[in-house]
Amino acid sequence: MMESHSNSDSIRMQDSYKRNCQSLNVGIINTAFEYDGEVPALLNPRHLKSLKHHGGPVMDDDGHALILDERVVVERPIYNQVEFDRTHPHEVMRRRTPRSWMVKKLNKVHCSGKCFGSFLLGIFPFIAIMKKYRIRRDLPADIVSGLTVGIMHIPQGMAYGHLTSLPPVYGLYVSFFPVLMYFLFGTSKHMSVGTFAVVCLMIGTVVDKGVTSLGIIIREELDTDNGTNVAENVTLEGYDRNDPYVISTQLGFAMAVTFAVGCLQLLMGFFRLGFVAVYLSDPLVSGFTTGAACHVFTSQIKHIFGVKIGRYYGPLKLIYSYRDFFTNIPSTNSVTLITSIVCIVIIVVIKEGINNNPKCKGRLKMPVPVELIVVVVGTIISHFVHLKEKYKVSVVGPISVGIPPPKMQQFTYLSDVISDAFAIGIVAFAISVSMAKILAKKHDYDIDPNQELFAYGISNVFCSFFSSFTSSASLSRSLVQEGVGGKTQVAGLVSSCLLLVVLLVIGPYFEALPNSVLAAIIIVALKGMFKQFTELKRLWRISIIDFAIWLVTFVATFMLDVDLGLLVGVIFALLTVIYQSQRPYACVMGQVPGTDLYRDVTVYTAAQQIQGIKIFRYDSALFFANSEHFKNAIYKLTVNPKILKKKIKKREKRLKMDKQMKVDERKVNGNNKNTDLQLTMDDAVVDDTVVDDLTSATEAVASDSMVSTINVDDGEIHSIIIDCSTISYVDSVGVKTLGQIVQEYNAVDIQIYLAQCRGRVRAMLEKTGYFKTTEDREGLFVTIHDAVLSLLQTRRLRSKGDEDHDKSDDNIELPLDSETQAEKSDENINGLYYVI
Repeated sequence: MMESHSNSDSIRMQDSYKRNCQSLNVGIINTAFEYDGEVPALLNPRHLKSLKHHGGPVMDDDGHALILDERVVVERPIYNQVEFDRTHPHEVMRRRTPRSWMVKKLNKVHCSGKCFGSFLLGIFPFIAIMKKYRIRRDLPADIVSGLTVGIMHIPQGMAYGHLTSLPPVYGLYVSFFPVLMYFLFGTSKHMSVGTFAVVCLMIGTVVDKGVTSLGIIIREELDTDNGTNVAENVTLEGYDRNDPYVISTQLGFAMAVTFAVGCLQLLMGFFRLGFVAVYLSDPLVSGFTTGAACHVFTSQIKHIFGVKIGRYYGPLKLIYSYRDFFTNIPSTNSVTLITSIVCIVIIVVIKEGINNNPKCKGRLKMPVPVELIVVVVGTIISHFVHLKEKYKVSVVGPISVGIPPPKMQQFTYLSDVISDAFAIGIVAFAISVSMAKILAKKHDYDIDPNQELFAYGISNVFCSFFSSFTSSASLSRSLVQEGVGGKTQVAGLVSSCLLLVVLLVIGPYFEALPNSVLAAIIIVALKGMFKQFTELKRLWRISIIDFAIWLVTFVATFMLDVDLGLLVGVIFALLTVIYQSQRPYACVMGQVPGTDLYRDVTVYTAAQQIQGIKIFRYDSALFFANSEHFKNAIYKLTVNPKILKKKIKKREKRLKMDKQMKVDERKVNGNNKNTDLQLTMDDAVVDDTVVDDLTSATEAVASDSMVSTINVDDGEIHSIIIDCSTISYVDSVGVKTLGQIVQEYNAVDIQIYLAQCRGRVRAMLEKTGYFKTTEDREGLFVTIHDAVLSLLQTRRLRSKGDEDHDKSDDNIELPLDSETQAEKSDENINGLYYVI
């Protein structure tokens, strides 16, 4: 630290510095210095002027370029928290109670025409969107985008409808009704709502589990070993897949879980719980969707090869499925396999060679609808070649015409699907709102997660009465809708019109469509999900915790089931958060020379520890879960008072025994006079030895590997400053632990000081009675630098007082002239000087 010169010299140098800085346009705010002989080179205006004259960057004496040409020196008093609050007006933080919260909310309640209009615009966002709609500019783009997405809806709706174990036509219903509802209540302008592979798979799991629990089994599965997960109380005849009773039961479970999901999302929207999506981190969602993609692939592989596989649910579902697959692979239908391979090759070649080719992509007004082409061509070939009759190729079967009438089947099985509804509702919302945020950020508008919850909820509740299952945003269709120029959700209305034509007129013509064609479409669509495996390398490089979350979620989803995998992933992610909050980073800080900056000494080699003072930082809130870790960390990185106390007591006991042995020895020798005189001299020597041994004991403890991992400066530790700037919250257990630490350090004459405490933390310290005396409150400082300077100043005054006391013992009095007295009074000025 720099020692201050006389006040007159300081004032003269300030004035000179101000004049020089003003000539260089260098800003000064209450400029003052503590000089060590002369103005430092980095602050010398003449040095700045000479460099500025040459037009080059400002360099220091070592030839390093400085970041800024200007330097500002600030003068202010040293503040502890008591003095700062006394000299600066402030408001005491009010305690928030349920009553005050209720009063605040009630005060906001008022009714007016403007308020009612804002409420309607919030519930029906399409009103505000349509007010800004320009027909000439927006309508053509929405028509092209709507037709493109509608063409994609047809094959994807049928394929993903098949994924739910329902007839494919029900996928078309999900591509029609939810789009209309989202147009009215949704806030995203570019998102395409409808079927999505992961959600459809989860619906299919619920349907299969429900049907199996009722003892219903499909006839084509009777010649397959269905394992222990399949119900045994079934008839030998079984049921045909297109049996009305089977379809009605399957549809009942799908509608029930959709209704439950809708109610859950409505409740979440009503209670403003849109933030829950943040608990599904990107690595968790990526690992979960990749694991779910494996389940989707497995569910479709039987249609690719034309083999029979039993229906399973629960843990090891994929293991049983692949056991059946490899057992029955000799019975592969060659025509089905050839059809699948041809369709996959055609889709991949056109998608990768044309649609996703940068050279061709810019020339296309819309992507080539290869899925629809494959569906149409496959249906025509199957119809005229009679693939079903001649080659036993499985086809879609009868498709009903028209819009389904309202039904109430969802209430029959509602109690059986409540637990599944939670997982499906959260996953559907998280995927949809993530996609909506990406598109909104790209086009510079905002979405409301709570309104999105309301939109998804009312859409699912409404659609559950019309033979539909849970809808979600589709990543591929949303990107296409935005990529071809869609402006608003009017594009969704256009695609719904196209779907309406299909349902009313074209639907029955797809009865001959082979299921292998739909399976090929699904498998190719999984490419994007399987590419998420490449994220493992990036996550390993960035964060081992994110890598572990991805891997654990994927393995759990793959080995267990989709719903259980999601649960395991969420629990593991929360455990990582708890672990990090329980064992946060802690360090000892040192001062960057010549500044008021304090940094981690293990990171910044320039940071130097101040002799006799330890500055400790803890990068987390202090609460019951990590209070013990806080205590262990401060003991390890500074000095352990318990070990120090034991060593001091041990040393004192040994010195006392040595002293007693000397006394006894002299008594035996019988030298009374000489013994008394010698004993007096020995006592003086012993007292000096005690002081030296205590100091060496403190140094030994500080360098003990069990106590500290930081190299400690020579000298006794007399103070520890806790940097509270990173402690955002402290509870009663944390305050209790802090009090125990203070007591233990005080027992070995080490003082604890707090710096940069937030208002919330200070309020908690006050409420819990941490500050027992005024001196305790004065140990709370505004900044670390205030605390350091105050401690050094106190130590200097104490040392000076000891020297004056020694001089007074010699009875020597020296008269002081007036100038010397002025210098003495200036030394007592409570000032803080530092460079910003």
